[in-house]
Amino acid sequence: MHAMELSKSLPSAEELLRAIGLQRTRTTSDFVGSMALFGAGMLVGAGLALLFAPSSGAEMREQLGSRLGSVREQLGEKAEQARRTAASSVGAAAHGG
Repeated sequence: MHAMELSKSLPSAEELLRAIGLQRTRTTSDFVGSMALFGAGMLVGAGLALLFAPSSGAEMREQLGSRLGSVREQLGEKAEQARRTAASSVGAAAHGG
């Protein structure tokens, strides 16, 4: 029982790391969240740049439509690649490979 009480009174690994000025490495989910936030910021910045660019409304709408079309196409291609990769991974796992 004495060892149990002693272990509860010891500082955690996080507390020890903080005490000496270190921290744990970031996880993949932290990185993905940061990249998503960065991507959203890029999209907002690009939108603002288009809004303040010296061009007429018709030109801007045409440019936006063109860019959105190309982004939509790229996203579709990436989604199809992801589907194929997932399907091949599932197929390989099902066949023991």
